[in-house]
Amino acid sequence: MTPTDAGNAGEEAVREILRGIKGTLISGFIRSKNICYYNRNFQIDFLLFVPKIGLVILEVKNWKGTVKAVAGEKWYQETPGYKKDLGNASIQSLRTSGMLLQILEKGKTNRWPIRPVVVFANDNARILKANGNHAPQTDIILKSMIPKWIIQNSSDEIIYNFTSPDFDAVKNVICQYTSEYVEND
Repeated sequence: MTPTDAGNAGEEAVREILRGIKGTLISGFIRSKNICYYNRNFQIDFLLFVPKIGLVILEVKNWKGTVKAVAGEKWYQETPGYKKDLGNASIQSLRTSGMLLQILEKGKTNRWPIRPVVVFANDNARILKANGNHAPQTDIILKSMIPKWIIQNSSDEIIYNFTSPDFDAVKNVICQYTSEYVEND
């Protein structure tokens, strides 16, 4: 299986969970193809509309084995007989959130907080998170933990009533910047 195929399989597994909680814990979700904004490329694996949180960016990874998540630029993956340096998925998720915030502001549709989360889709993943100053920059959860994470991070004091026009406005802004990959300078 190619890395792209593995990524697609992981995202499909997460999509199934999201379909199961749509209408209860989430109002809906959006995925994107490549987005280019000021010659910077990014992709939204999933953007959740969560009434008691706001917008939640899910950065999905289908990595297997043991992944050591730290605050630095690299995370580390170990499987039997194999070690690999990986990019910090928390930083990637934060970057995606920041870029989304910019395009929503430009489209005058920035009305909700944005929360980035890294989700591991592979059932065989084991995540070791550093503590203190070395802790990863975002929450990191397994796909099975998505509903529980939403419940634990929800606030009864805040309720965003996402409407169909809200959903369409966000989707339209994202579509305005969707394009083929652009070579970064």
